[in-house]
Amino acid sequence: MESSKQDLPSPEPSSGKTEILKEASPAEEAEEALPEEHNLDVPFISQAPHANWDFTHEEACEEAAILMANRYFKGIGFGGADEAERALQEIIVWEKDNLGFFESTTAEETARVAREMLGLKAEMIENPSVDQIKRYIFENKLVIVPAAGRDLGNPFFKQPGPLYHMLVIRGYTKTQFITNDPGTRRGENYPYDFETVLSANHDWNGGDVSGGEKVVVAVGR
Repeated sequence: MESSKQDLPSPEPSSGKTEILKEASPAEEAEEALPEEHNLDVPFISQAPHANWDFTHEEACEEAAILMANRYFKGIGFGGADEAERALQEIIVWEKDNLGFFESTTAEETARVAREMLGLKAEMIENPSVDQIKRYIFENKLVIVPAAGRDLGNPFFKQPGPLYHMLVIRGYTKTQFITNDPGTRRGENYPYDFETVLSANHDWNGGDVSGGEKVVVAVGR
């Protein structure tokens, strides 16, 4: 069972080829002591702003994840469901025009949207560790996680849950990552155990998600 959100730390406000990074060594990760808890104030939307879970919105978690990251780094929130829906559709149109599709984008394709459409920086992190993800959050970056959605065990998903899913890590506590999970209207500040996220972390892999690479996208400005 996931812990109550009441114990989460208060959010802190924002102040070419994707680079492939290797897992940091323990010495590198220990350069500066990390606080035990940290939570960035990332605006939230569901991937179905009007609670219309049709095919398009069932497939819109990647777009919602990157849109939340973009709004955080731009320092703006969402002006209601209509405005959020328009912004999601703009990303979907861009993906259709530039990728040829919008469904089930990989970590690399999501990073491309961040760079080319939204002007953000995006780094691919292979085999991420808990401490490495914490450090990115502490450095005011967001971590977008592709996942085998059913392995997340979120009770608020339409069961049995999505085969493939994306969410945003915005913070952490001593035992859990704090996420904005667009797969449910209750996904703001949603806590997952560290092991749950790392175990579920898999890229699209042509639909064989459980065999997909363990990789996340660190997004910054």
